Amino acid sequence: MKRTLTADQTAARNARREQFSTLARNLAAMSDTERAALATRMATVTTVEGRALSVHNACLVAMQLPSTTLVGGFNQWIKAGRSVRKGEHGLMIWAPCKGATDPNLQPGELTTDRQQFITVTVFDVSQTEELRS
Repeated sequence: MKRTLTADQTAARNARREQFSTLARNLAAMSDTERAALATRMATVTTVEGRALSVHNACLVAMQLPSTTLVGGFNQWIKAGRSVRKGEHGLMIWAPCKGATDPNLQPGELTTDRQQFITVTVFDVSQTEELRS
């Protein structure tokens, strides 16, 4: 059952969404050269599982926390033996949705549907600490 948000929680959620929308617009407004330079600077950002972030997500992370090196979601950090420190604010990135597929689509058939994305929150390793036993 989904809980009802308070007015303060709703306002905070809307503020985070607007802030992320502004970041995405600023990134889209950059020239290809500016984006490439930013992505090159952030090329070493990887996930806890060892995957590199996409160029777009690396740029989004760089705009939010330039010192980022290793990111993961809340549960990913717990699986890695670390926990996010209380009060830390996460970094928002885009993640692909695993939506429903078209039941009329034959195996191997191409679709014109575009991949859907949602915003997810990740945390840098500097925002975590070792789990206590």
